[in-house]
Amino acid sequence: MRTVLLVWLLVGCAGYRAGSFRARQLDFTGQHATVGCLDISIRERPPVRGADVLQYTFGNRCDHPAMVDLAAANVIGRLGDGREVELIAYDPNREIRPLPIDGRMVGQEAIAYQAATEVSQICVDAGGIGHGQPQWLCFPGVASRVAEVSP
Repeated sequence: MRTVLLVWLLVGCAGYRAGSFRARQLDFTGQHATVGCLDISIRERPPVRGADVLQYTFGNRCDHPAMVDLAAANVIGRLGDGREVELIAYDPNREIRPLPIDGRMVGQEAIAYQAATEVSQICVDAGGIGHGQPQWLCFPGVASRVAEVSP
């Protein structure tokens, strides 16, 4: 998590503007959600060792600190037959925990999620990150991307 803290410190002068989903130093591409004081963008990144990777970019739209709780993000995978499985964040050092972000600041983190089997879709509840109402965002999983490039 030292990386996240470093990113927050480096981009601290950004002066994030509410609802803009833009910052000079960070890319807010992906699907957007607003939860309380947080504007959140989530996108997929290339898989790492078979694990799905989600990149979270967040901006505090308020003038006071807000909590970013990536540990509270409920992430599930959907199998080809429609069943759902819980995806587990790769966190061997137990660094994923709630952290405050100052008002008008931005930050970014990427987290790999593992499942016992490949999933065709990965869904994350962005609302959990800011302790708000559920807001599910879904992306193709590793299995669906492999199927797209197979002959």
